[in-house]
Amino acid sequence: MSKLVTVVVPNYNCAPYLDKCLEHIVNQTYTNFECIVCDNASTDNSLEIINKWAAKDSRIRVLTTEVNVGGMLCYNRMFFEAKGDYIMIQDSDDWCDLRRIEKQAAILDKYDVGCCMTNSVFYYAHSETEYPDRPGSGIVTIEQEDWAPATIMFKREILKTIPGYHLYWDRVTSYDNYFIMSIIGEYGGYYLDEYLYFVLARPDSDHRSIDLTDKAGLRKLISFDIYKFLKKQRIETGTDWLKDGNMEALKNYEQKLMNDKNYLADKIRMFACIQIDNGRFKNGWSLLKQAISISPGFIKNYQSLLYLLRSRIKTHA
Repeated sequence: MSKLVTVVVPNYNCAPYLDKCLEHIVNQTYTNFECIVCDNASTDNSLEIINKWAAKDSRIRVLTTEVNVGGMLCYNRMFFEAKGDYIMIQDSDDWCDLRRIEKQAAILDKYDVGCCMTNSVFYYAHSETEYPDRPGSGIVTIEQEDWAPATIMFKREILKTIPGYHLYWDRVTSYDNYFIMSIIGEYGGYYLDEYLYFVLARPDSDHRSIDLTDKAGLRKLISFDIYKFLKKQRIETGTDWLKDGNMEALKNYEQKLMNDKNYLADKIRMFACIQIDNGRFKNGWSLLKQAISISPGFIKNYQSLLYLLRSRIKTHA
């Protein structure tokens, strides 16, 4: 008998994309699954859409939060509500191939690994669709990381030793990268080189936008570099500060990055360019102003400002 798979879908204000997401889940070729959707206090009509799908398909379970607790905590809640032998992540503004569960579950059935990731296609509003050319299928190590974290399916049993996303990453990004690294380090992983996951690369998504009025905003800027630093430690020593609970050392490293004004300005500038690339010139200008205020002498700020002006002229030509 096939193993039960739990699909977990966190949602916040993704009403325009939910129908496509859930349609590609309920029509999977692999039918022995449950789908948990956790609505994170959406202010649009997301919950109405989710409940509509749950009424049509008994495999869908709906969880809600009274206030927005952040996507990471929604994931952790769903992980421990899951009944499946395997758990598959699916973002609510993306969608997946109808054979995704079937193919990834087959890998976890066959190989003695803790997780399986796949290749993914990226759809952009203002540029060409991206089909990443990644290494072929096979067993992977943490050094070989080259996949979108949302493509993961993992064995629920790993939660006994890796209890979900680490709370250190709350309200920032890279919690999923660190989680996958931890699974591969302890249980092994497999990369399936097939395009089974489709990313709608929205400029207002959590990974492509930033709110510097949020107290977590600056930490979000540096979170991926923190992850890369911890990954380097793990590769070189087999452990890292976060795994060891050495929070003082980790906080000191955070502060070192925060004190580098050119570094911070460059991070903000890169978020600004994402907004500019998507025609969101007002947002891009707002971020560039903040980058300039942090490091007025940083030349790349003005190169990006010129890029903004040229992009606006090209759009209105």
